Amino acid sequence: MTGMPELRNSRLITQEAFRAFLSWLSPNESTAAKEYLSIRNSLVGFFVRKGCTHSEELADRTLDRVVLIAHADPSKYSKPMSLCCGVARNVWLEYLREAAPETLDIDRFAAPETSNNEFSEREMECLESCLRKLSSRDRDLITRYHQFQGARKIEARKVLAEELGGLNKLRITAYRIRTRLHTCVSGCVRQSNQF
Repeated sequence: MTGMPELRNSRLITQEAFRAFLSWLSPNESTAAKEYLSIRNSLVGFFVRKGCTHSEELADRTLDRVVLIAHADPSKYSKPMSLCCGVARNVWLEYLREAAPETLDIDRFAAPETSNNEFSEREMECLESCLRKLSSRDRDLITRYHQFQGARKIEARKVLAEELGGLNKLRITAYRIRTRLHTCVSGCVRQSNQF
């Protein structure tokens, strides 16, 4: 994160700071542990609803910062969840800035040496091969996700979202499958270009 130390991998969080954080949540160790897990689950849910692909990592990053804040001045904050939500919002905004795609400079990329038809045919063969390598569940999901256009596409995705447990979960799952497919197809095309 720009301007912020990366707390997840730092040594700033000591056992003493974490114990103080748990005591701040509750004087009872068992209750504090349950509260910690409940807050973490809520934060993961927050980041999933915001469409973040690494929701658990972002929840941990948030908690790391909250531990340090609460350890520095526990009497300043009386509601742990309020503090966590405020910090989570800042982490999410940082995530959005990090995830912003760079503009593509088309002049830096050369056109493929083969004709468009030949390239497309090779790419389609690789795509079919890579689709066969997916589990039947993932293959079915990604083909249904990209099956229609217009209003039919919207309706099909609503049905898929209901089956999968929500629109954000569908989007994240489809993104992960597409990423695997892209890697597979790129490798396949690259390998076929070597022969």
